[in-house]
Amino acid sequence: MKQLQSRQAIKRLFELQCEVCKAMSHPLRLEIVELMNQNEIAATRLLARLGISKANLSKHMTQLVQTGIAEQRREGRQVFYRLTHPEIHEACTIMRNIMIRRLRRHEQLALSAASSRKR
Repeated sequence: MKQLQSRQAIKRLFELQCEVCKAMSHPLRLEIVELMNQNEIAATRLLARLGISKANLSKHMTQLVQTGIAEQRREGRQVFYRLTHPEIHEACTIMRNIMIRRLRRHEQLALSAASSRKR
C-alpha cells in the first residue's frame, strides 16, 4: 500500500512539473521570468520593457501566478510581481545554456558540412 501511495505521489509530482513546464513554454513568459530575476517588478515596468498590451501581460501573469511560478502584491493601484523561488530563474538559465551549446554544435556541424562541400 505504501508503494502505491508513493507511486501516486510521484505521478502527481510529475503532473505538477508538466503544468509548470507548460506555463514556461512561451517566449514572453520566459522573458518575464528573466525580468523578475532578482527583484520584484511593477506591472507598469513590465509593460514598458515588453512593449505589450495590459491585457496581454495580464493573461501571461495569470498563468505564471496560477502555476506558482510568480506571485503578486498590490500597493494601491499598482501591482508588483516576483518569482516565488529563485531556482525558477536558475532552471531557465540552465536550459538556455544547454540551448546555446546545442546551437553552437549545430553551427559547427553546418560550417563543417559547408567546408566539405567546397572541396
